[in-house]
Amino acid sequence: MKNLILISFIITATFLSACSWKPEVTAVPITAPWSTMNLPVTENAVVWASTPVQFKAVHKDSKKVVLGKYTDALKAAGWKLEKFDDKVADKFYVDMSKGGETISIEIYDFSGTGVIIDKK
Repeated sequence: MKNLILISFIITATFLSACSWKPEVTAVPITAPWSTMNLPVTENAVVWASTPVQFKAVHKDSKKVVLGKYTDALKAAGWKLEKFDDKVADKFYVDMSKGGETISIEIYDFSGTGVIIDKK
């Protein structure tokens, strides 16, 4: 009986901690050009910087999941993968291009997973 109570407590604590994900950033509205790219920021994400040349967000998901969501969304919007770098253990770097434009994406550990996109 004690083991059952302990297991129930652990499951409940894990569930409650997962539900209370709140990164320490202030949300801002997503602006152009990022607002037209269909970026995966509608669920478990907070956009905390959005200027014409830089976008920053934090996600609850792992780096690999976030990387997949961003590259899939951008490919669907016509962006082509130019470079992928996973040589740094805790970061991913991706360069993509579309019609003469180039963006660089950095995916890193930050209150879950951080994303920085720079327009070149």
